[in-house]
Amino acid sequence: MSRVAAMVSARSKKLLLTALVAAFALQTVLVYSDELHGPIDEPALAGRALWHEYGCQVCHQVYGQGGFLGPDLTNAYSRIDSVRLHSLLTIGSGQMPAFHLSTEQIASFRAYLRTLDRPELGRGQLRLGDPDSGGSPWARFARVAEPMMTSTALRGWNAVSSRPCAACHQPLSGSSVGAPDIALAAGRLTEGELQDVLANGRPALGMPPPVPPFSPDELSAVTAFLEWLNESRDSIASAMRATRPSRSIRWSDIPWWEYR
Repeated sequence: MSRVAAMVSARSKKLLLTALVAAFALQTVLVYSDELHGPIDEPALAGRALWHEYGCQVCHQVYGQGGFLGPDLTNAYSRIDSVRLHSLLTIGSGQMPAFHLSTEQIASFRAYLRTLDRPELGRGQLRLGDPDSGGSPWARFARVAEPMMTSTALRGWNAVSSRPCAACHQPLSGSSVGAPDIALAAGRLTEGELQDVLANGRPALGMPPPVPPFSPDELSAVTAFLEWLNESRDSIASAMRATRPSRSIRWSDIPWWEYR
């Protein structure tokens, strides 16, 4: 009986190995037989050269290929504004080192990201601005919270929303890149500590100084906004939950095969 079981086990292993090899072969055919969409322009080519020169694929993915330490950059062009990109490619952020790229190099890198960000070719991570989700978390926050703000808090919010803070922070929660919930900042820090962070950032923890810097009037207004946000956090969270659209899964709309 044990001999028969051993034969069955060996046969099962061969069948499994054959199935895995066949699946890998099919994936290879599908990936490398994709329709070509023409050459990219010179600035994007220069950006792609920088991508490989600095080993960005070690930490980041595009179209499912690359590392997992950093975020997927397939659709980064529509998610990261030029100010935040300049900050990332010069002084770095968190685990991302400072590359000190020149303005020309950053423009080339942005051109490459623009070339990648083509939904008809494929998508990377879920876009926060998908209209089916009711807009980005910050857009939903603004719709709910702005009518509730005092005039001073509103000036502070306008100052915050004009900076690339949303590239790292999420409203009323921590973010996937480790940025803390800013709604809790005023409860954890003194007013002096809060203004120091707003003026100088926390580079050792991956938070660069704001670009452009806050003026003295803006610092006072942003401090007032964060204090208001800390006091109103629960009511804002409740209102945002109430306005979140219900969603049902449409299986036919899911891009089961990323390479198409």
